Amino acid sequence: MSQDTDDHRANGTEEPMVGADSTTQEASDLNETVARLRRENAQLRQRYESLRQTQYRRTIVALVVLGVSGLVGAAAFPPVRETLVVLGAIGLFGAVVTRYLSPEQFIPVGVGSAVFEPLAKNHDAVVDELGLQDTRVYVPDASRETVRLFVPESSEYSLPESDALQDTFVIAADDTERGVAFTPSGAGLAAEFERQLDGLFGDDPQTLARQSTDALVELFELVESATAEVDADDGRMTVRLTDCRFGSATTFDTPVASFIAVVVARGLGTPVTVETTHEEKNTFAVTCRWDSSVGADESDDVHEKSN
Repeated sequence: MSQDTDDHRANGTEEPMVGADSTTQEASDLNETVARLRRENAQLRQRYESLRQTQYRRTIVALVVLGVSGLVGAAAFPPVRETLVVLGAIGLFGAVVTRYLSPEQFIPVGVGSAVFEPLAKNHDAVVDELGLQDTRVYVPDASRETVRLFVPESSEYSLPESDALQDTFVIAADDTERGVAFTPSGAGLAAEFERQLDGLFGDDPQTLARQSTDALVELFELVESATAEVDADDGRMTVRLTDCRFGSATTFDTPVASFIAVVVARGLGTPVTVETTHEEKNTFAVTCRWDSSVGADESDDVHEKSN
């Protein structure tokens, strides 16, 4: 033992030691900081959107006031009637244009479907010609904050490593890990939802069920209503959708089912398999399954959302 250590002990003091507890606390603090910054970022985006909409409403009100004032003035002051009528017409026309034109460009659902359907058919053809399984596995990659859709070749499949899933054609030494991997059609919707979300994805099935159904009905308006039934003990979530406006139960990686699967996979941090079942006219069910040891705090929770 060194002389310095002996001196410290002689004085009744010990040298401070850095252990695993300190490292764990630093990692926890860093995670909390990242989560807080993400929440603040989402709140800033929402405030910006709210401020922009408020500015547009104020502009509309001002133009309407200008238009009405011009027309009233035209009736009250005949000598300048023509000028005031023109001014009033410009104000009202400007209000109408401002009301129905926004700074964003919206694409009708029919146009989006027309673009997406051929791509879905191409993916479906690839899966069919390669003789792959009907299994659809949405695999999260925490390091890249992404999800990949894996379609295995073997019925007794094993999930490849994350790096292998970055390739479209997954060719591994182990035959059970072979298949194809795609970017899910719901990945873009999930990314947009995350930007709009006040906070992060939930980390339990019940919260994820509420978030995903709310987004499909209120944010994206892709379905008329969505009802989620969760059995966390069994590792299952079933979402029944009515009047889906984009894709169907038979469409490969249909966007609404893909969105739900991506949100659940990201939130729980575990692979999710998905099945879609046509039930009745304009209604189909999306069933997500995962490792039942993940998020098994509650079960038989039902959340319903509709316009």
